[in-house]
Amino acid sequence: MNVKKILLLIAFIAFIAGVSFALYWVFFRSVQPSSNDDLGFSGGIIPGVGEGIDIVEDPTGPSGLPWQEYDPEGKVSSVANGSLTKVSRLSDASVAGLKATTDGIKYYDQDKNQFFRINSQGEPELITDKKFYQLDNVVWSPKDDKAILEYPDGMNILYNFRTGEQVTLPAELESFDFSPSGHEIVANWIGSHPDNNWIVMANDDGSGLRLVEGLGDKEKDVQVGFSPDNQVVALYREQVDMQRQEVFPITPDGTSLRSFVVQGAGFESDWSPDGNSLLYSVYNQNTDYLPNLWVTGGKSNNLGDLKVSLNLATWPDKCNFAGEGSLYCAVPQGLPRGAGMYPEIADTYHDNFYHIDLNTGTKTLIASPVGESGRYTAYNLFLSGDGSVLYFTDQSTGRLQSILLE
Repeated sequence: MNVKKILLLIAFIAFIAGVSFALYWVFFRSVQPSSNDDLGFSGGIIPGVGEGIDIVEDPTGPSGLPWQEYDPEGKVSSVANGSLTKVSRLSDASVAGLKATTDGIKYYDQDKNQFFRINSQGEPELITDKKFYQLDNVVWSPKDDKAILEYPDGMNILYNFRTGEQVTLPAELESFDFSPSGHEIVANWIGSHPDNNWIVMANDDGSGLRLVEGLGDKEKDVQVGFSPDNQVVALYREQVDMQRQEVFPITPDGTSLRSFVVQGAGFESDWSPDGNSLLYSVYNQNTDYLPNLWVTGGKSNNLGDLKVSLNLATWPDKCNFAGEGSLYCAVPQGLPRGAGMYPEIADTYHDNFYHIDLNTGTKTLIASPVGESGRYTAYNLFLSGDGSVLYFTDQSTGRLQSILLE
Protein backbone atom coordinates (compact mmCIF):
# COMPACT_ATOMS: atom_id res chain seq x y z
CA MET A 1 0.00 0.00 0.00
CA ASN A 2 2.84 2.39 0.90
CA VAL A 3 4.57 1.51 -2.37
CA LYS A 4 1.38 2.36 -4.28
CA LYS A 5 1.11 5.75 -2.55
CA ILE A 6 4.77 6.48 -3.29
CA LEU A 7 4.25 5.65 -7.00
CA LEU A 8 1.17 7.84 -7.13
CA LEU A 9 3.10 10.69 -5.51
CA ILE A 10 5.96 10.32 -8.00
CA ALA A 11 3.48 10.28 -10.91
CA PHE A 12 1.77 13.41 -9.59
CA ILE A 13 5.10 15.23 -9.24
CA ALA A 14 6.06 14.20 -12.78
CA PHE A 15 2.71 15.47 -14.08
CA ILE A 16 3.18 18.86 -12.38
CA ALA A 17 6.70 19.14 -13.77
CA GLY A 18 5.48 18.30 -17.28
CA VAL A 19 2.72 20.92 -17.16
CA SER A 20 5.14 23.54 -15.83
CA PHE A 21 7.61 22.81 -18.62
CA ALA A 22 4.85 23.03 -21.24
CA LEU A 23 3.70 26.39 -19.92
CA TYR A 24 7.27 27.67 -19.98
CA TRP A 25 7.83 26.37 -23.52
CA VAL A 26 4.69 27.97 -24.93
CA PHE A 27 4.56 31.29 -23.08
CA PHE A 28 7.96 32.19 -21.68
CA ARG A 29 10.61 30.63 -23.91
CA SER A 30 12.66 33.21 -25.80
CA VAL A 31 12.95 32.49 -29.53
CA GLN A 32 15.81 34.00 -31.52
CA PRO A 33 14.72 34.54 -35.13
CA SER A 34 17.17 33.86 -37.88
CA SER A 35 18.24 36.56 -40.35
CA ASN A 36 15.96 34.99 -42.98
CA ASP A 37 12.98 35.37 -40.63
CA ASP A 38 13.87 39.05 -40.18
CA LEU A 39 13.82 39.70 -43.91
CA GLY A 40 10.90 37.38 -44.63
CA PHE A 41 11.44 36.83 -48.35
CA SER A 42 13.12 34.51 -50.83
CA GLY A 43 13.09 33.73 -54.53
CA GLY A 44 11.98 30.86 -56.69
CA ILE A 45 10.96 29.72 -60.17
CA ILE A 46 7.97 28.10 -61.80
CA PRO A 47 7.38 24.34 -61.19
CA GLY A 48 8.90 22.31 -63.98
CA VAL A 49 11.73 24.81 -64.39
CA GLY A 50 13.13 24.59 -60.88
CA GLU A 51 12.14 24.54 -57.24
CA GLY A 52 10.50 27.53 -55.62
CA ILE A 53 10.52 28.59 -51.98
CA ASP A 54 7.28 29.64 -50.35
CA ILE A 55 7.25 32.90 -48.40
CA VAL A 56 5.54 32.95 -45.03
CA GLU A 57 5.53 36.10 -42.95
CA ASP A 58 3.48 37.29 -40.00
CA PRO A 59 1.09 39.96 -41.34
CA THR A 60 0.98 41.56 -37.88
CA GLY A 61 4.69 42.37 -38.04
CA PRO A 62 6.20 45.88 -38.14
CA SER A 63 3.90 48.39 -39.81
CA GLY A 64 2.93 52.02 -39.60
CA LEU A 65 6.57 53.14 -39.30
CA PRO A 66 8.50 55.41 -41.65
CA TRP A 67 11.03 53.34 -43.57
CA GLN A 68 13.88 55.20 -41.86
CA GLU A 69 12.64 53.94 -38.47
CA TYR A 70 11.72 50.53 -39.80
CA ASP A 71 15.27 50.08 -41.04
CA PRO A 72 17.55 52.25 -38.87
CA GLU A 73 20.70 50.58 -40.21
CA GLY A 74 20.00 51.82 -43.74
CA LYS A 75 19.42 48.44 -45.38
CA VAL A 76 16.47 49.68 -47.46
CA SER A 77 17.46 49.92 -51.11
CA SER A 78 16.37 52.86 -53.26
CA VAL A 79 16.09 50.51 -56.26
CA ALA A 80 14.41 47.09 -56.35
CA ASN A 81 17.07 44.42 -55.93
CA GLY A 82 15.27 41.57 -54.21
CA SER A 83 15.40 43.07 -50.73
CA LEU A 84 13.68 45.79 -48.70
CA THR A 85 12.89 48.57 -51.18
CA LYS A 86 11.96 52.20 -50.57
CA VAL A 87 8.43 53.28 -51.56
CA SER A 88 7.72 56.83 -52.73
CA ARG A 89 4.28 58.40 -52.30
CA LEU A 90 2.93 60.32 -55.31
CA SER A 91 -0.48 61.43 -54.05
CA ASP A 92 -1.71 62.88 -50.78
CA ALA A 93 -5.22 61.44 -51.20
CA SER A 94 -6.89 58.27 -52.45
CA VAL A 95 -6.90 57.75 -56.20
CA ALA A 96 -9.30 55.98 -58.55
CA GLY A 97 -9.15 54.91 -62.17
CA LEU A 98 -5.41 54.33 -62.24
CA LYS A 99 -4.57 53.29 -65.80
CA ALA A 100 -1.52 53.08 -68.05
CA THR A 101 -2.48 54.61 -71.39
CA THR A 102 -0.62 55.68 -74.52
CA ASP A 103 -0.65 59.19 -73.05
CA GLY A 104 0.90 58.13 -69.75
CA ILE A 105 -0.38 56.79 -66.44
CA LYS A 106 -3.60 58.60 -65.48
CA TYR A 107 -5.68 58.71 -62.32
CA TYR A 108 -8.39 60.62 -60.46
CA ASP A 109 -7.44 62.36 -57.21
CA GLN A 110 -10.38 61.89 -54.84
CA ASP A 111 -9.36 64.83 -52.66
CA LYS A 112 -8.77 67.40 -55.40
CA ASN A 113 -11.60 65.97 -57.57
CA GLN A 114 -9.37 66.30 -60.64
CA PHE A 115 -7.55 64.11 -63.13
CA PHE A 116 -3.76 63.82 -63.31
CA ARG A 117 -1.17 62.06 -65.36
CA ILE A 118 2.41 61.08 -64.51
CA ASN A 119 4.74 63.08 -66.75
CA SER A 120 8.13 62.04 -68.16
CA GLN A 121 9.83 63.25 -64.96
CA GLY A 122 7.68 60.91 -62.90
CA GLU A 123 5.65 63.75 -61.39
CA PRO A 124 1.86 64.29 -61.40
CA GLU A 125 0.51 66.97 -63.72
CA LEU A 126 -3.06 68.20 -64.19
CA ILE A 127 -4.97 66.92 -67.24
CA THR A 128 -7.79 69.45 -67.08
CA ASP A 129 -8.90 72.26 -64.77
CA LYS A 130 -12.42 70.84 -64.67
CA LYS A 131 -13.45 69.20 -61.40
CA PHE A 132 -15.48 66.00 -61.09
CA TYR A 133 -16.91 65.59 -57.62
CA GLN A 134 -17.12 62.28 -55.71
CA LEU A 135 -16.36 59.86 -58.55
CA ASP A 136 -16.56 56.22 -57.55
CA ASN A 137 -14.75 54.65 -60.50
CA VAL A 138 -13.19 55.56 -63.85
CA VAL A 139 -12.88 53.38 -66.98
CA TRP A 140 -10.50 54.78 -69.63
CA SER A 141 -10.77 54.33 -73.37
CA PRO A 142 -7.65 53.09 -75.20
CA LYS A 143 -7.99 56.24 -77.33
CA ASP A 144 -7.17 58.27 -74.18
CA ASP A 145 -9.55 61.11 -74.93
CA LYS A 146 -12.60 59.42 -73.38
CA ALA A 147 -13.53 57.78 -70.08
CA ILE A 148 -16.64 56.50 -68.35
CA LEU A 149 -17.10 58.24 -65.00
CA GLU A 150 -19.11 56.29 -62.42
CA TYR A 151 -20.77 58.00 -59.44
CA PRO A 152 -21.89 56.42 -56.14
CA ASP A 153 -25.57 57.11 -56.90
CA GLY A 154 -25.37 55.01 -60.07
CA MET A 155 -25.01 57.89 -62.54
CA ASN A 156 -22.65 57.11 -65.44
CA ILE A 157 -21.09 59.81 -67.64
CA LEU A 158 -19.18 59.20 -70.88
CA TYR A 159 -16.80 62.17 -70.96
CA ASN A 160 -14.58 63.39 -73.79
CA PHE A 161 -11.50 65.12 -72.32
CA ARG A 162 -10.52 66.58 -75.70
CA THR A 163 -13.83 68.26 -76.56
CA GLY A 164 -15.42 68.56 -73.09
CA GLU A 165 -18.55 66.82 -74.34
CA GLN A 166 -20.38 64.38 -72.09
CA VAL A 167 -23.14 61.81 -72.51
CA THR A 168 -25.25 60.39 -69.68
CA LEU A 169 -25.46 56.60 -69.80
CA PRO A 170 -28.31 54.57 -68.24
CA ALA A 171 -27.96 54.00 -64.49
CA GLU A 172 -28.69 50.30 -65.05
CA LEU A 173 -25.27 49.86 -66.67
CA GLU A 174 -22.25 48.65 -64.67
CA SER A 175 -18.94 46.77 -65.14
CA PHE A 176 -17.89 48.78 -68.21
CA ASP A 177 -15.08 48.12 -70.65
CA PHE A 178 -13.96 49.70 -73.94
CA SER A 179 -13.10 47.74 -77.06
CA PRO A 180 -9.40 47.69 -78.09
CA SER A 181 -10.14 50.32 -80.76
CA GLY A 182 -12.07 52.47 -78.29
CA HIS A 183 -15.05 52.63 -80.66
CA GLU A 184 -17.38 50.42 -78.61
CA ILE A 185 -18.24 49.71 -74.98
CA VAL A 186 -19.57 46.61 -73.24
CA ALA A 187 -21.31 46.46 -69.87
CA ASN A 188 -23.84 44.63 -67.73
CA TRP A 189 -27.41 45.91 -67.77
CA ILE A 190 -28.88 45.11 -64.33
CA GLY A 191 -32.64 45.64 -64.24
CA SER A 192 -35.29 45.31 -61.56
CA HIS A 193 -35.75 41.59 -62.31
CA PRO A 194 -33.24 38.88 -63.31
CA ASP A 195 -35.07 38.43 -66.62
CA ASN A 196 -34.04 41.99 -67.50
CA ASN A 197 -30.31 41.46 -66.87
CA TRP A 198 -28.17 41.44 -70.03
CA ILE A 199 -24.67 41.85 -71.38
CA VAL A 200 -25.01 44.83 -73.73
CA MET A 201 -22.83 46.72 -76.21
CA ALA A 202 -22.98 50.28 -77.54
CA ASN A 203 -20.98 52.76 -79.58
CA ASP A 204 -18.39 54.89 -77.79
CA ASP A 205 -20.82 57.84 -77.78
CA GLY A 206 -23.49 55.78 -76.00
CA SER A 207 -25.63 55.28 -79.10
CA GLY A 208 -26.63 51.98 -80.72
CA LEU A 209 -27.31 50.06 -77.51
CA ARG A 210 -27.84 46.35 -78.31
CA LEU A 211 -28.33 43.12 -76.39
CA VAL A 212 -25.58 40.47 -76.45
CA GLU A 213 -26.43 37.74 -73.93
CA GLY A 214 -28.97 37.27 -71.14
CA LEU A 215 -27.48 37.23 -67.62
CA GLY A 216 -30.44 36.16 -65.50
CA ASP A 217 -29.23 35.85 -61.91
CA LYS A 218 -25.67 34.88 -62.98
CA GLU A 219 -24.11 38.36 -63.17
CA LYS A 220 -21.65 37.49 -60.38
CA ASP A 221 -20.33 34.64 -62.51
CA VAL A 222 -19.71 36.86 -65.55
CA GLN A 223 -16.52 38.87 -66.07
CA VAL A 224 -17.15 41.58 -68.67
CA GLY A 225 -14.19 42.72 -70.75
CA PHE A 226 -12.98 42.76 -74.36
CA SER A 227 -10.20 40.43 -75.39
CA PRO A 228 -7.38 42.21 -77.25
CA ASP A 229 -8.38 40.45 -80.51
CA ASN A 230 -11.96 41.75 -80.08
CA GLN A 231 -13.38 38.21 -80.31
CA VAL A 232 -14.57 37.95 -76.69
CA VAL A 233 -16.62 40.47 -74.65
CA ALA A 234 -17.16 38.40 -71.49
CA LEU A 235 -16.21 35.17 -69.73
CA TYR A 236 -18.87 33.15 -67.92
CA ARG A 237 -17.87 30.58 -65.30
CA GLU A 238 -20.01 27.62 -64.26
CA GLN A 239 -19.31 25.12 -61.48
CA VAL A 240 -18.68 21.57 -62.74
CA ASP A 241 -18.08 20.03 -59.32
CA MET A 242 -16.38 20.98 -56.04
CA GLN A 243 -12.95 21.17 -57.69
CA ARG A 244 -13.60 22.40 -61.25
CA GLN A 245 -15.21 25.24 -63.19
CA GLU A 246 -16.06 25.47 -66.89
CA VAL A 247 -15.40 28.82 -68.58
CA PHE A 248 -17.51 29.96 -71.55
CA PRO A 249 -16.17 32.83 -73.72
CA ILE A 250 -19.00 35.07 -75.02
CA THR A 251 -18.55 36.76 -78.41
CA PRO A 252 -19.95 40.15 -79.51
CA ASP A 253 -22.83 38.44 -81.34
CA GLY A 254 -23.77 36.47 -78.22
CA THR A 255 -22.45 33.07 -79.30
CA SER A 256 -19.98 31.01 -77.27
CA LEU A 257 -16.54 29.94 -78.37
CA ARG A 258 -15.16 26.59 -77.29
CA SER A 259 -15.29 26.39 -73.49
CA PHE A 260 -12.45 25.18 -71.26
CA VAL A 261 -12.24 23.66 -67.77
CA VAL A 262 -10.04 25.01 -64.97
CA GLN A 263 -8.93 23.02 -61.92
CA GLY A 264 -10.54 25.00 -59.15
CA ALA A 265 -13.18 27.57 -58.23
CA GLY A 266 -13.18 31.38 -58.00
CA PHE A 267 -12.02 31.90 -61.61
CA GLU A 268 -10.72 35.47 -62.20
CA SER A 269 -8.68 36.50 -65.24
CA ASP A 270 -6.82 39.16 -67.21
CA TRP A 271 -5.55 39.24 -70.81
CA SER A 272 -1.97 39.91 -71.87
CA PRO A 273 -1.59 43.12 -73.96
CA ASP A 274 -1.82 41.39 -77.35
CA GLY A 275 -4.06 38.59 -76.09
CA ASN A 276 -1.61 35.76 -76.63
CA SER A 277 -2.09 34.67 -73.01
CA LEU A 278 -4.84 34.67 -70.41
CA LEU A 279 -3.75 34.98 -66.78
CA TYR A 280 -6.19 33.50 -64.27
CA SER A 281 -6.47 32.36 -60.67
CA VAL A 282 -8.44 29.54 -59.05
CA TYR A 283 -8.40 27.76 -55.71
CA ASN A 284 -8.98 24.13 -54.78
CA GLN A 285 -8.31 21.56 -52.08
CA ASN A 286 -4.76 20.93 -53.31
CA THR A 287 -3.83 24.59 -52.72
CA ASP A 288 -5.52 24.70 -49.28
CA TYR A 289 -8.11 26.90 -50.98
CA LEU A 290 -5.53 29.63 -51.56
CA PRO A 291 -5.59 31.41 -54.93
CA ASN A 292 -3.11 30.07 -57.46
CA LEU A 293 -2.07 31.85 -60.65
CA TRP A 294 -2.15 30.07 -64.00
CA VAL A 295 -1.44 31.18 -67.56
CA THR A 296 -3.04 29.67 -70.66
CA GLY A 297 -3.60 30.39 -74.36
CA GLY A 298 -5.49 33.63 -74.95
CA LYS A 299 -6.36 33.73 -78.65
CA SER A 300 -9.79 32.58 -79.81
CA ASN A 301 -8.28 29.53 -81.57
CA ASN A 302 -6.31 28.32 -78.52
CA LEU A 303 -8.18 29.87 -75.59
CA GLY A 304 -7.74 27.66 -72.53
CA ASP A 305 -5.07 25.43 -74.09
CA LEU A 306 -1.75 24.51 -72.44
CA LYS A 307 -2.42 25.65 -68.87
CA VAL A 308 0.70 26.31 -66.76
CA SER A 309 0.70 26.99 -63.01
CA LEU A 310 2.84 29.92 -61.86
CA ASN A 311 2.81 28.68 -58.24
CA LEU A 312 2.01 32.14 -56.86
CA ALA A 313 -0.76 32.66 -54.29
CA THR A 314 -2.29 35.89 -55.58
CA TRP A 315 -4.94 37.22 -57.96
CA PRO A 316 -4.77 38.70 -61.50
CA ASP A 317 -5.89 42.14 -60.26
CA LYS A 318 -2.66 42.28 -58.24
CA CYS A 319 -0.59 41.68 -61.38
CA ASN A 320 0.38 43.61 -64.50
CA PHE A 321 1.79 42.46 -67.83
CA ALA A 322 4.92 44.16 -69.13
CA GLY A 323 4.62 42.91 -72.70
CA GLU A 324 3.59 39.42 -73.72
CA GLY A 325 6.36 37.55 -71.91
CA SER A 326 6.76 39.49 -68.69
CA LEU A 327 4.59 39.81 -65.59
CA TYR A 328 4.81 41.73 -62.30
CA CYS A 329 2.75 40.58 -59.30
CA ALA A 330 2.13 41.64 -55.72
CA VAL A 331 2.04 38.43 -53.65
CA PRO A 332 0.60 38.48 -50.10
CA GLN A 333 2.86 37.00 -47.43
CA GLY A 334 1.50 34.11 -45.38
CA LEU A 335 -2.14 33.96 -46.49
CA PRO A 336 -4.24 31.66 -44.27
CA ARG A 337 -5.99 28.55 -45.55
CA GLY A 338 -9.19 29.40 -47.41
CA ALA A 339 -8.13 32.90 -48.52
CA GLY A 340 -9.14 32.11 -52.10
CA MET A 341 -12.79 32.00 -51.02
CA TYR A 342 -12.51 35.33 -49.20
CA PRO A 343 -10.15 37.61 -51.21
CA GLU A 344 -10.77 40.52 -48.84
CA ILE A 345 -8.60 38.67 -46.30
CA ALA A 346 -5.56 39.67 -48.38
CA ASP A 347 -6.19 43.36 -47.58
CA THR A 348 -4.51 42.88 -44.20
CA TYR A 349 -1.47 40.94 -45.48
CA HIS A 350 1.66 42.69 -46.71
CA ASP A 351 2.95 42.04 -50.22
CA ASN A 352 6.21 41.16 -51.86
CA PHE A 353 6.71 42.05 -55.54
CA TYR A 354 7.69 39.36 -58.05
CA HIS A 355 8.73 39.40 -61.68
CA ILE A 356 7.85 36.38 -63.81
CA ASP A 357 9.52 35.74 -67.16
CA LEU A 358 6.86 33.77 -69.02
CA ASN A 359 9.33 32.77 -71.76
CA THR A 360 11.86 31.06 -69.50
CA GLY A 361 9.67 30.35 -66.48
CA THR A 362 11.92 32.27 -64.09
CA LYS A 363 10.15 33.68 -61.03
CA THR A 364 12.16 36.34 -59.18
CA LEU A 365 11.52 38.28 -56.00
CA ILE A 366 12.28 41.92 -56.85
CA ALA A 367 11.20 43.86 -53.75
CA SER A 368 9.70 43.83 -50.31
CA PRO A 369 8.33 47.40 -50.26
CA VAL A 370 8.61 49.64 -47.19
CA GLY A 371 7.87 53.33 -46.76
CA GLU A 372 6.16 55.92 -44.60
CA SER A 373 3.23 53.53 -44.03
CA GLY A 374 5.54 50.68 -43.05
CA ARG A 375 4.69 47.66 -45.19
CA TYR A 376 2.23 47.69 -48.10
CA THR A 377 -0.69 45.82 -49.62
CA ALA A 378 -0.76 46.67 -53.32
CA TYR A 379 -3.19 46.59 -56.20
CA ASN A 380 -3.48 48.38 -59.58
CA LEU A 381 0.12 47.68 -60.59
CA PHE A 382 1.39 49.58 -63.67
CA LEU A 383 4.78 50.15 -65.27
CA SER A 384 6.14 53.43 -66.57
CA GLY A 385 6.64 53.64 -70.33
CA ASP A 386 10.37 52.96 -70.06
CA GLY A 387 9.88 50.15 -67.52
CA SER A 388 11.96 51.86 -64.85
CA VAL A 389 9.16 52.55 -62.33
CA LEU A 390 6.46 50.30 -60.88
CA TYR A 391 3.36 52.18 -59.74
CA PHE A 392 0.71 50.78 -57.41
CA THR A 393 -2.15 51.79 -55.13
CA ASP A 394 -1.83 51.14 -51.40
CA GLN A 395 -4.85 49.20 -50.15
CA SER A 396 -4.90 50.78 -46.69
CA THR A 397 -4.75 54.44 -47.80
CA GLY A 398 -5.76 54.35 -51.49
CA ARG A 399 -2.72 56.54 -52.28
CA LEU A 400 -0.61 56.24 -55.40
CA GLN A 401 2.87 54.82 -54.66
CA SER A 402 5.92 53.80 -56.67
CA ILE A 403 9.20 51.93 -56.49
CA LEU A 404 12.22 52.22 -58.77
CA LEU A 405 13.07 49.13 -60.80
CA GLU A 406 16.30 50.54 -62.22
